[in-house]
Amino acid sequence: MQHRNSGDISRRRITVIVPFGPGSGTDGVARIVTQRLAEVLKTTIVVENRPGASGAIGAVATARSAPDGYTLMFGGSSTHAANPSLLKSIQYSPKEDFAPIARVGLFPYILVIHPGIEAKSVGELIALAKQKPGSMSVAYSNALGQLAAEMFKRRAGIDVQAVPYKSSPEGITDVIAGRVSMMFNDVTSTLPLARSGQLRALVTITKSRTPLLSELPTMQEQGIDFGNLSAWTGMFAPKGTPPEVVEKLAESLRDILAEPAVRQRLAEIGFEAQWLPSKQFADFVAAEIELWAVLTKEAGIERQ
Repeated sequence: MQHRNSGDISRRRITVIVPFGPGSGTDGVARIVTQRLAEVLKTTIVVENRPGASGAIGAVATARSAPDGYTLMFGGSSTHAANPSLLKSIQYSPKEDFAPIARVGLFPYILVIHPGIEAKSVGELIALAKQKPGSMSVAYSNALGQLAAEMFKRRAGIDVQAVPYKSSPEGITDVIAGRVSMMFNDVTSTLPLARSGQLRALVTITKSRTPLLSELPTMQEQGIDFGNLSAWTGMFAPKGTPPEVVEKLAESLRDILAEPAVRQRLAEIGFEAQWLPSKQFADFVAAEIELWAVLTKEAGIERQ
């Protein structure tokens, strides 16, 4: 086929699989980026949500698709870093079954608490938790939220009950209502609630302060090292996709993410655009898989 030589994938509709539901952070990023990508490539791109099993359902569907450039995926820290350490049975290999195209960026995670809790810093929150062991709880709805909660408990030396939820809105609702004390979650769904006073944001868990939330200190500044733990997303294709197609898509994503209008739209939903090309992205994924293996073991999280 001609596009194998030129990287031309404008001949028919492209399907981009999002392995999470509509309204999720990944879904929001995918729709903003693919809208512009379709214009750049002069083709039609359809976003298809395939949620379930921490993104594994969408990942398997992508891995088993024809490697012709017409089925792509927005994967991330759940599908391509956490799942090998969290799932007992995984039907795909994050490293062997995909051609990494480019990392798109990061979702800064923040710790939010019910505003009725008398703590204005992580230190004060830890002190309160130590005064009444077992009296506080932390919600989580995804891999990163679970790992952050367990790391916080262990590294702060506090007895806090971890409460699982099917989706982040359910967990956030219970924190707002005071049924749960706190939650680690992405900026997209929590920052507006924090700014309106329904939640209190204490810290980000990024290694350095994010430009999106320069006023918030990092967990590391508060004396607890979370290392390089982050939520990220990027574009993948099935293994065997022609290198010319991968390169064309990576370059197109680089140019799109450099556009001020696109960066602004992503920032508005709490996403920090940070492009990485294919080779560096592949190395990044490999490092993330190893990092999650170490951290989940340290946190005592068992495969489900």
